[in-house]
Amino acid sequence: MRESARPMPALRLGTVLIQQRGVTANQLATALAAQPRTGLRLGDQLIQMGFTSREQLLRALAAQSNVKYLTTIDPALARTAPGRLSADEVRALGVVPFREDDGKLLVACSAPLRHSALDALTILIDRVIEPYLVADDDFERLRAAYIESAGASIETTTVRDIPDGASRVAKAAAGAREVSIKEAQIESFTWVRIAADGRISTLLVPPSSPQLQEHDAWLAATTRH
Repeated sequence: MRESARPMPALRLGTVLIQQRGVTANQLATALAAQPRTGLRLGDQLIQMGFTSREQLLRALAAQSNVKYLTTIDPALARTAPGRLSADEVRALGVVPFREDDGKLLVACSAPLRHSALDALTILIDRVIEPYLVADDDFERLRAAYIESAGASIETTTVRDIPDGASRVAKAAAGAREVSIKEAQIESFTWVRIAADGRISTLLVPPSSPQLQEHDAWLAATTRH
């Protein structure tokens, strides 16, 4: 099992910005005092007040999460849909693949980093995932480009319960010569990915499923199809 890198412990954003000389202690205190009135996130508050720049904020957020970052990125990179994710998977995982590089899948993320989504993606596609933090507006453009070009051969379905899921797995695997079934937990949902003769289907099992606790036994049974 791969272990994801985590900042231990994660430093507060303001502390990181001060260490990187992105803001002064007085500027940070002023922004923190203004936040209750504006409701802005700290980074947005600091930028609005002219205390830091977009690039300085992105650099601090990346350091806070112990990942790399990109100040600019071309949305066209996502239009080839690397990683073969469906539009629904991209929306749910909150990551956007933008390049395949020497066995690794490079993905764009926005802050705060969702480690559970990166862990789930690693399991679902069995690839090394290399995350890059990007600004929120760049992330939205990348995601829109990926979703527009997502492969039609990948189908994502939300199932009602375990019997419904088992039925859909059996249907996806019926008549296939080679079948691979993988599952991963992302926050409160369980994702199941079925590859049958090159066609990929994904199932999303919601936490409200009355039989969710039985999913391990269900998956063990479906792998025999």
